[in-house]
Order: sequence, then structure tokens, then C-alpha cells
Amino acid sequence: MAKQNLTIRVSDDQRATLERRAGNRPLADYIREKLDLADNQTKSRSYKPKADAVALAQILAALGSSDLSASMRDIAQAARYGALEDSDDLRLSLHAACLTIEQMRDDLVRGLGLKVRD
Repeated sequence: MAKQNLTIRVSDDQRATLERRAGNRPLADYIREKLDLADNQTKSRSYKPKADAVALAQILAALGSSDLSASMRDIAQAARYGALEDSDDLRLSLHAACLTIEQMRDDLVRGLGLKVRD
């Protein structure tokens, strides 16, 4: 059976609504389902990650590959005991940790669909 294209025009808002309702499914599959044209014998198994899923995955990957929580816990404990000595290495490490946390925050904000503050 030959397949043919069907083209319709929708506004940006309408397309955004359709994409939101489709979730992780391809938009064409969602529309076929809503029009009751879905071919039940062939199921599409493609997965199209949304931008927010990609950003959130980047955050999880960054957390998983870092020892950030352990490092911050060690720094906090040393500060409580007065054992935190002021050195260039410490300042650089703290600065790097802060930049990493800031990047994860920005990725999380983007992943939630919010605007990143400058």
C-alpha cells in the first residue's frame, strides 16, 4: 500500500499543544491515533527525547560522574571543625565546585522550561 503525505497548517501555539500532548511519541503517530487512523499492526517504537529530557539527563550525568556531594560534605565538615586552611588550591577547588553547581542549576532550569537568569 502506497503512503501519501497530508499537509495541514497550524499555528505555533497549536503545534506546541500537539507536541505537548504527544509527549515522547512522534507527532505523526499521535495525530494518526487521534484521527483513528493508527495502523494497529505496525507500532512505531521510535523515541524522540524532548529538550527538557536531554537537559535533565545532562544534569544526572554530571552528578553521577562527579564526587561533588562528597567534596562539599568534606569541605563543610572541615569548616565546622576549623580545619579549613586558606590556600590557593582550596580557593580554586571551591570556585570549580561553584561553577559546576551553577551549570547544573542552569541545565535544570532549562530542563524545566524556565528562563535561565543572566
